[in-house]
Amino acid sequence: MLSMAFLLIMSLVAGVLTGIIGMASLTLYPVLLTIGVPPISANATITVTTVSAGVGTVTSSLKELKYHWKIAGLVALLSTIGSTIGALILIHSSNAGFKRIVPLFILLAGILLFWPNHAKTSSRRQQTHLVTVISWTSVMFIGLYNGYFGAASGLLMIAVLSRVVGGKYVTYNAIRNFASFINNTVSAIIFICLLPIYWSVIIPLIIGLFIGGYVGPILVRYIPEIIIKKVVGIFAIVLAGMVKQKSIGFANFAKPMLFKWIYFYWSFYAELHP
Repeated sequence: MLSMAFLLIMSLVAGVLTGIIGMASLTLYPVLLTIGVPPISANATITVTTVSAGVGTVTSSLKELKYHWKIAGLVALLSTIGSTIGALILIHSSNAGFKRIVPLFILLAGILLFWPNHAKTSSRRQQTHLVTVISWTSVMFIGLYNGYFGAASGLLMIAVLSRVVGGKYVTYNAIRNFASFINNTVSAIIFICLLPIYWSVIIPLIIGLFIGGYVGPILVRYIPEIIIKKVVGIFAIVLAGMVKQKSIGFANFAKPMLFKWIYFYWSFYAELHP
């Protein structure tokens, strides 16, 4: 009963983060490992349950999507093609290999959130045809990564859509929410057919993710972008340490290393922003 309450609370947090920047995998992956779910099954189970988060985020983002359905559909199409390929790669991956690479993905996501972006809308140069092609190709590759694991794929998609779509964060975040919902749905169907899903944890995850997913886009309308990135960046780095500790099993090493990571990257960020 206690574990179910814990899953509900963490899925609620994950749902809110999903609606803000897309962090369900980052949040729930170490949680499922903690209760004994194998790595690949944990990832597949998270993908299945994030469909409910997608229902919440898209419903909550209808206001921003109202005049952007065409570009949202294109982003969803490209990312879903990539996501399908990524899901098929995951099916043929080993748990051991998956354990080793996931903490690195999560840590890099946290660092990327703190990486300064000096480009301003007013000074942005006119995009060349080559840059446009690269940007749209990146959408498909991010979808591929999302189908494989997805940690920080929302962040990566936000970075690309800020160039492809432009405008306000709340707008391209809504487009990201729609695209994530579509490609997660496709990946979930593949995983249900081909991978073991831990159905015993599904109900609390679905409930929490749906509620949190609905709340997330509402918060984006009121919270400054810089605050979102700082908070989620710290969260991602902490989670990277948690997953690393869980996957290699030596707490005496992982805990001090976690604090060293946080101190190093926070100091680096402070130097860039005196």
